[in-house]
Amino acid sequence: MRRVAAILVAAAAGGALAAPTTAVTTRPALRLADDSPLMFSGTGFRANEHVRVVAIAGKRATHWATAGTRGRFAVRFLGMAADACRGLSATAIGDQGSRATYKRAPGQCPIS
Repeated sequence: MRRVAAILVAAAAGGALAAPTTAVTTRPALRLADDSPLMFSGTGFRANEHVRVVAIAGKRATHWATAGTRGRFAVRFLGMAADACRGLSATAIGDQGSRATYKRAPGQCPIS
């Protein structure tokens, strides 16, 4: 009886290991890719999703991007740069419900 139980446990464990794994879903993320000109990269969005990115770095600008088949995109804001004296924020909202934000608090500025 113990041998039968051991075989059943081993078969169940082996079956669990051989079971196909489901795709791991990643949460959308927005990262600062470059300070000047300001550039953000997005990951974890849905494939071919149209994404609106709004950046605020002293002024406000909006750009549209389309995520690739792997859910990634990059957006460059020409004429904008990250300034340590001011805060920096960006929001990316996709047309299929994906959403990500990036925020950086103002730093310490040199005294003039």
